[in-house]
Amino acid sequence: MMDLLRGFSKGWVAKILIALLIGSFAIWGVSSSILFGPAANVVQVGDTNITAQEYRFAYDNQLNAMSQQAGRRITRQEADVFGLRNSVLSQVTSGAVLDENSRIMGLGLSDESLAQEIANDPTFQDLSGAFSRNTLRATLRQYGLTEEEYIQDRKRVALRNQILQGTAASLDMPQVFTDAIAQFQNEKRVFDYVAIGEEVVETKPEPTDAEIAEYYEANKTNYMAPEYRKLTLLTLQASDIVKPQEITEEEIRTAYEARKGSLRSPETRRIEQLVLKDKAEADSVKEKLASGTSFDDVVKELGKTVNDIDLGVLTKSELPDTKVSEAAFAAELNKPTDVIEGLFGPVIVRVSEIIEERTTAYDDVNDEIRNELALQKAGDEVFNTFDAVEDERAAGTNLADAAKALNLKTRVVTKIDAQGRDENGNTISDIPVLQQLLRVAFDTQPGDDTRELPVGNDGFLWYEVDEIIPTRQKELEEVKSDVTDAWVTEKTIEQIQEVAEAVAERIRKGEEMNVVLEDALPADSLGASVKYETTDALTRNSEDAKIGNVAITEGFNGKKGDVKVAPATGINFIVLRIADVKAPEDNSVPKTAIEQLNTAASDDILTQVVQDMQSRLDVSVNPTALEAAFNPYAGGGHGG
Repeated sequence: MMDLLRGFSKGWVAKILIALLIGSFAIWGVSSSILFGPAANVVQVGDTNITAQEYRFAYDNQLNAMSQQAGRRITRQEADVFGLRNSVLSQVTSGAVLDENSRIMGLGLSDESLAQEIANDPTFQDLSGAFSRNTLRATLRQYGLTEEEYIQDRKRVALRNQILQGTAASLDMPQVFTDAIAQFQNEKRVFDYVAIGEEVVETKPEPTDAEIAEYYEANKTNYMAPEYRKLTLLTLQASDIVKPQEITEEEIRTAYEARKGSLRSPETRRIEQLVLKDKAEADSVKEKLASGTSFDDVVKELGKTVNDIDLGVLTKSELPDTKVSEAAFAAELNKPTDVIEGLFGPVIVRVSEIIEERTTAYDDVNDEIRNELALQKAGDEVFNTFDAVEDERAAGTNLADAAKALNLKTRVVTKIDAQGRDENGNTISDIPVLQQLLRVAFDTQPGDDTRELPVGNDGFLWYEVDEIIPTRQKELEEVKSDVTDAWVTEKTIEQIQEVAEAVAERIRKGEEMNVVLEDALPADSLGASVKYETTDALTRNSEDAKIGNVAITEGFNGKKGDVKVAPATGINFIVLRIADVKAPEDNSVPKTAIEQLNTAASDDILTQVVQDMQSRLDVSVNPTALEAAFNPYAGGGHGG
């Protein structure tokens, strides 16, 4: 099997993120127990098992995806509110059902097909698009997988796909369905509208102490201090230990001589090229220049300016026409050449500026080369220091003492929450690989062994959790200002909404819209009465910054003449009247939308197939093992 893969191996590519490796697996998670070794089973389907570690691996993968989509780190507590634990349990169970059915059905895959499938995976291809076995091995080594283990797991995924593709791989929705979708999506509506905001609030509401206390009690969960971690960090990068002063002049001079070729700037010339229509015009221009007419006057007679014919400052190789480039770089300064038979007809060239070839002087790049050499040496030293730190930690030394023994400096972060903020709500932005650190640190207990995190191509970050500061309820006095602001905002919104609802009700009863607005709303800053505006014809998916998506959605939930009230940006409300409903002019559905519909239908069928398979098998879930999955070190798990 590996001999086949060696045949695809060409070139080299940098380290691949584990997310890309995970992305190469099909739906419903990782199928085998290769990732973490033997452990208690969370799910058992016939002879197929899902371990606690596998379940936790799939859970973390989904949690990371949620965090990326939200643009911030989602805590386990937040994710579980949305039912992530059960969702992941359902996913891995479905994967196990497929694996068990693959076993029962006796499905197989040749080594040649599997090798080709892995070779075609962009995760393991180099910059030229060829399969790189070095990349495959480096990626698997980083995450503790052998090649054979990965191949077996990839085979399970391929067998799952045989079932999935054979079920609903090429499903197409019927035309009548897509026509109905087109009718729904392409309908257009026109709305008369007015935005009502804080200008209708005559007196800003002011709460009493009792009202503040009541609001605080009713909304206590909004005023919780998050869980914090106290961390000790040790960062090691080449830039931290670079020592330019140790680079000798001899080393710099040697490096300068070695790279002289790259420091050489070739000769450049500012070239003006006068393109002539044909031989007759070329002969005429040649005669004029010979008789003493200046080149500038000839250019002017042909209806051009010097700017029109200026090609700019170029090297010889930058001129695509060889004949022109040879003539231009042989020409004397400010002296027009003879007529040149170029690729696109006769031309005359004049060189108005010559910048001679030069090599960057040693003194000009001395400091730059010194710093580069120092950084290279520091890069080598980083890995030696890495080994020394790991030796200290392997001996049981804590991070602070290990750093002290090696003359390195640690950093103590006294409080950081799962979003990377300190106790004042400010993001701690000067920690490298912050999101990766948060992910593992908030799954780690004080005293747990932890693994270093890679920083770029030549750095590492070690961490230890010193203390967990649990979430707590903030006292009213701590947040009184925030509570007051929230109460005032809520009451202001209520007043604005009351005015908007009253305006809408009068319009519904038949009063002319502008008359109602003039009577119910204050004049604008220029003293003019407020008038309604009219939108363009909008579809359900249109974007209109003036009324907003909520108002558009509300406007499509009624018939012509209906009046609606919808929240808008900030604390504003939109009152809108459905002025017109236009039948679709185009009943077509975009190809991408049809593909999405087909995919959704396929997924629905696949879900039903898996549910049917599951109903025919003996499926059991171990709640104890499921709970143990959230102790990162239970059963020899993957840890920090």
